[in-house]
Formats: sequence, C-alpha cells, structure tokens
Amino acid sequence: MQNFQWKGAVLALAVFSLVSGSAYAQGARTNFGKKTGQVDSCKQDEDTKECVDESGAKTDKNAKPAKAEEVKYPNATRIAPAPPKTKIKKDWDAMAKASTGADPNALIAASEAVLANPDASINEQSEAANQIAQANLKLNNASYGKPIEYAEKAIRLNGLGNNSHYQLMIVTGQMLLAEKRYAESLTYVDRFAKETGVDDLTVNKTRGNALYRLNRYSDAIASLKKAYELDKGADPNLAVMLMDAYGKNNQKAEADKIADEVGKSAPSSDPNDSSGQVKQLLVLANAKQYEKAAKVFDDLYAKGMITKANEYEAGYVSYSHVEGREDQAIKVINDGMAKGMIKPDANVYSVLGQSYYYTNNPKGTIDAWTKGAAMSAKGELNLLLAQVLGEESRYAESKAAAQQALSKGTENRGNAYMLIAQAESEFGLNNKSAMIAALREAEKDPETKPQATKMLREAGVK
Repeated sequence: MQNFQWKGAVLALAVFSLVSGSAYAQGARTNFGKKTGQVDSCKQDEDTKECVDESGAKTDKNAKPAKAEEVKYPNATRIAPAPPKTKIKKDWDAMAKASTGADPNALIAASEAVLANPDASINEQSEAANQIAQANLKLNNASYGKPIEYAEKAIRLNGLGNNSHYQLMIVTGQMLLAEKRYAESLTYVDRFAKETGVDDLTVNKTRGNALYRLNRYSDAIASLKKAYELDKGADPNLAVMLMDAYGKNNQKAEADKIADEVGKSAPSSDPNDSSGQVKQLLVLANAKQYEKAAKVFDDLYAKGMITKANEYEAGYVSYSHVEGREDQAIKVINDGMAKGMIKPDANVYSVLGQSYYYTNNPKGTIDAWTKGAAMSAKGELNLLLAQVLGEESRYAESKAAAQQALSKGTENRGNAYMLIAQAESEFGLNNKSAMIAALREAEKDPETKPQATKMLREAGVK
C-alpha cells in the first residue's frame, strides 16, 4: 500500500503570518505501519504467475528493496498502526493516480470515494482525509478551514504512520494559528511536542506566537526566547515579538537588551551590502524602538540604500515618533511618493498630516488629512481634519468633516458632536439651536458628557 507523504511538512511560519509551501509528494510503495520500501516476499498471481503485493499490484521480483523511510520521530510515544490488507484496490489506486496529477479537485473526489467506501480500513480513511486536506490547501482558498477540517479528521482517525501523523499535527497547529484559532493551535503544538519529544524552532515559534496572541506574555516569553536563540536572527519578526512580549510583561530591561543585540549585529563588511542594517531597521521599527531605528535609517538613507516600500515606511514611521524629527518624516514620505516607492494611502497621509501638524504647518496638515480621509472607509481622519479646520476658524468645513466622520461610523461620536457644537457656537457659525442639538448628542457619550453638560449650562440650557 502506498503511503503518500506530506511534503514540506512544517509550513514556513512567519511571526505574523503563515505561508504554506506544501504540495504533494508520493512516497515509495509501502504498507502502513511498515518502513518505506519494506517489501513482502513474492506472491504469485494465480493466472499470470507474476509477483503481486498485498494490494494486488504487480511487483518486480528482481527489483532491489527501496531505501527504508527515515524515522523522523524516534522518541514518539505513539505506536503506529499495523498494516491492513486492502479491500478497496480500485478506489485506492484511483486516489494514488489522482495524487500524481495536477488537479486538486480530482484528488478530492477520489479521496472522498475512499472515505465513503465501507470496506476502507482506518489507515486508508486517514490517508484519504490527509489527501483531501492537502488538495484543499493546494486550491489556495482564502481560508484554511477545509484543510484544517480534514487534517483534524486524519489525526482523529489515527491511521497514518508516525511520520505523516505527526507532520500533519504540527502543520495543523500552524494553520490554526493562521486562522487566529490560537487556543486550538496551542493544543496541537503542545500535543505534538509531548508525544514526539520535539522541542525545536518550529514548536517554539508556533507555541510562542499562539501564547502571545492569547495575551499570555509571561508564558510566551519562554518559547519566543528559545525560538529567537535557535533562529539566530534569521527571522527578524521573532525579535520584534519577543521584545513586545517583554514590554507587555513589564520587563523593559530585557526588551532593551534584545534591541541592543539587534542594533549591534555586525553589518556586512561590504559597503554595498546593506542587508544587515536593513534587518536592524525593520526589527527596531517594528519593536517601536523608534530612536534607534531612526539612527539606522539615517545612515542607510544618506547612502541611498533604502530601496523598498517597507524600508521607507520603517523610516518615516520612526521619524514621526521621535520629537523634533517630524520634518524628516515629511521629507521621506514625499520623496518616497515622488519615486513611486510609497503608495499613497490613508495610513501614509495620516502620518504625513500628523507630522505637518507637529511642525506647525496647518496647510500641509489639512491637505494630507483631506486626501487621507477621502481614501479611508473609517471616520477617524475626518475627525482629525474637523479638529484642525476648527482650529483654523474654518467652521463650515470643520462641521462638514465631523458629519462625515459620523456618517462613516466613527467610534468617537461624542468628540464628533463636540466639534460640531463648537463650529455652531457663537464663535463660529452662531447657530445656537444647532449647537444645543449637537451638545445633547455629545452628552450621550460618557467621555464627552461632562464637557457637553458644562457647555449646555453655560448656554443657559438646563
């Protein structure tokens, strides 16, 4: 019986996302529970006298035995199931053939036939579920829902060999993580580690990520620290998450230590190779170590070595968070947009407007936030725009911007109504009834109720 292996069993897991490189790989013909390549003694077909295996497939009696399959989990506590004698040769062979083709839907159909066959053994059902999981993964659907469903079924049926069983288990943990099902992901990862005795990079990275997402920062740190040490800096996102976990666990000194380690990592001796410094920049910026990130960006930018959109973003975001360097954030954003390196969107214009605001440039602020608000489905930029327009005594425009914020469903409804009330006041549009109506609405928000009530009282309204 053929054992179809899960190729690339451990998915490439980034800290903030999971990307599957899984595909199909057909293993050598074997029986479940036996080492790959283990061949029974020749049994002759009664009619043709040719050698056949237990499934009825013809074999070459002169062929050399295939190399035994590597035992990937020698410390596994699970005893692999014994090999069955198949009663479903037709359906099994159809699934085997489909697994070599390029059509995942054909593989799903063939595997479903195996699952539906009442004579299929637990081993065969498990492999069919495994194949359906892989086929759905190959379809590149937006969700890992179907791959997870059938991977869990294959694990639950408990009929795969140990290599496939445990590879599928850790992959399932990763897919669940990608689907933000963090507690379930943790269950699979911990089970995998307990039953195999494996405590490697993948286990610690996945477990640490899940614990971090569950806000269990103290527990997450242990796994993330080990993953960080095992990774040796290959994945900069690990440093980011570890630093953030330390910070949220009130371990600022430890977070700073990691930041220093990243910052001190030696760049390449080649003056034209900026990869080391770029990694530093991205890690420090993502870890909100903005002053340190800004210093790294200074050097790279001066040398003309900022070449990607995420590098520009790390620079201008860092500058925007360092007091006194907002003008440089403006320069980098405008330069990046002019070169086509920065795509102008709501987030970019938000930072640009903020930077103009803190450099006392209301014209630049209004221009940036007007553009950003037009691109955003949310009303927060409209609200900021309303505020700065009011500060510039452009009351009608301020009122309109606040109303747009409300129409977009801003979460800060009280603030929006306060801005409308201020625009309608005697210092603005001088529409007392409209001001009172806006203040009544602002009173409904606990955050703005005290101020709204005070203004109503001052206006002579009980």
